Amino acid sequence: MNPHPHPWNPRPVVGLTLVLILLAGCDYSPPGSFDGTGGTYKPGLIPESGTLGGGSPSSFKHTATSLRSSEERNAILDSAITLIQRAAVQPGGTHFAQAVRKLNQYFEGTNPAEYRLESAAREYLQAQLPPAMLRSLEEPTWSERSDTRHIEDCMMYYGIANRVAGTGEDLDQVRRVFDWIVRQVQLVPAGSLAAGRLGQAYARPYDVLLRGMATEAEGFWAERSWLFMALCRQLGIDTGLITYTKGNVVEPPIPAQGTDVQPDPTAPGLRKSPKQTVIWICAALIGDQVYLFDARLGQEVPGPGGQGVATLAQALADPAILERMNLPGQAPYGTSRASLLASATKIGILIDSGLGYFSPKMKLLQRELPGKYRAILYRDPAEQRDRFVRVLGERGGNVALWGLPLEVETRLFNDPQFVQSVQNSLFLFRPEFPLVYTRVKQLRGELEEAIQEYVKFRFAENLPMVTNKKVMIPREVQDGLDIYATYYLALAHLERNNLDQAELMFQKTLELLPDFGPSQPYYNMFRWGAHTNLGRIYEARQNTRAAIGHYTQFDPTSQYVGNLLRARELVWRDPMSPPPDPLPAPPPPKPVNPRPAAPSPPPRGR
Repeated sequence: MNPHPHPWNPRPVVGLTLVLILLAGCDYSPPGSFDGTGGTYKPGLIPESGTLGGGSPSSFKHTATSLRSSEERNAILDSAITLIQRAAVQPGGTHFAQAVRKLNQYFEGTNPAEYRLESAAREYLQAQLPPAMLRSLEEPTWSERSDTRHIEDCMMYYGIANRVAGTGEDLDQVRRVFDWIVRQVQLVPAGSLAAGRLGQAYARPYDVLLRGMATEAEGFWAERSWLFMALCRQLGIDTGLITYTKGNVVEPPIPAQGTDVQPDPTAPGLRKSPKQTVIWICAALIGDQVYLFDARLGQEVPGPGGQGVATLAQALADPAILERMNLPGQAPYGTSRASLLASATKIGILIDSGLGYFSPKMKLLQRELPGKYRAILYRDPAEQRDRFVRVLGERGGNVALWGLPLEVETRLFNDPQFVQSVQNSLFLFRPEFPLVYTRVKQLRGELEEAIQEYVKFRFAENLPMVTNKKVMIPREVQDGLDIYATYYLALAHLERNNLDQAELMFQKTLELLPDFGPSQPYYNMFRWGAHTNLGRIYEARQNTRAAIGHYTQFDPTSQYVGNLLRARELVWRDPMSPPPDPLPAPPPPKPVNPRPAAPSPPPRGR
């Protein structure tokens, strides 16, 4: 089912301390099975809008020497953040370097104690990070290399999460964010974004958002899950990945109310097998419950009777919760109530290991940001652990750092092959092409302007110039930009709830794209996302037959299983309905280069 298998033999990474050792290798190995278990938090460090926008920064005045007037310091901070925000749409300058200088100026005179980790956070991280990495968290000087990227990322995530989530109860907001992610970011098989001998690199959420593609596979590719975790953080919702230890188990009896019956490991017929740590799905901690979101399938785990979102407690009490995720004979759901209850390590939680979130510098900056620049930059890891432990109770196991974010962060600054692979998957988002600027505007919520720009370069009569006006965009590159513009137009209309225009552009995508296969461009995989989104559109219109027709179109990712689950629900509502009409066949493949070459510079003297 995977047309482009991963070109290297993956080997496990057994601990976070080996992330640095990974830099010496060239194979992009999966991170190890970090077994763990360890809230809904509210961003209390972020002051109310206006508190820090004009006058003296109230939270900072007790920790810094007044080297400058409040007006000057506010201007410095405003300039630093503006520079970081402009970097994505004004590449090639020194925005980050200037921003770092201004941040160092702004925090001159800060009490050195403010840069030290809290004792509980230090103890928690000390057990999982190498000493040099732990020391880097307490570095008082701002860094262009990592700090500015973290700020830029978080501001993008904050804007998306709060725009999409809207208002209301926490669970309703999280559901809207999850639904947006599934629509905006489709799945692709592991290795399908590789080229030649260069393998596919794990992608951070920012890059996943740009390219609209993520991989969820084999227990260690969890890019859409990571994006969900990043956006939920900006809502003040703690999330993590659930883990458990899997073996051969039998279904235990449902415990009577007030009891806790565990399967007997010595029961006849229960064959012992080696322990296998399973990284399962996303857990969103809201109130005193852990809610289940499966980014692999693009599906919430339905609650009792198929209503709402199931909690972990419900899945542990009622086997029907996870049985509903089964497609007998096609795709059995790998996790059951029995396997969760039989876990020798109980229920673990992996939390985001991005170092920026643990840095006291980010805590200082977070509480200084005025309302217009609001973002969650910092989260105490020990508090996250304690909230999960408290809610999981006796079922809870270890709360550990998830190794993948830290591995990606480390390799982006130390592994040239990894960086090259990342750049390869973002080829059409190079700064000399117009796509990246319009996509950033779309992600920032500037939908009307983004739509106009997509239309402009999608339907241009002549090949447009690159942004520096010196080189014509090659035909094969323009073909890719046209596909992206068509598909992203559909996504922009979908976010505006303009279903008619979204349907038109998704249908146009299907008309343009052959099936994905050998020697075909990777963006042909947008056929799968178009089918998924058309299924959602027709389902919203109660056009059941058309929705089922699109949901049942095959794609080689786990999203196909999620689509089949939705199709099954629609069939159950009206089992006597006639089958859907056949869909048009895709166009024949084009003899094109799936990785077009970069445009050549103009001849000398032009």
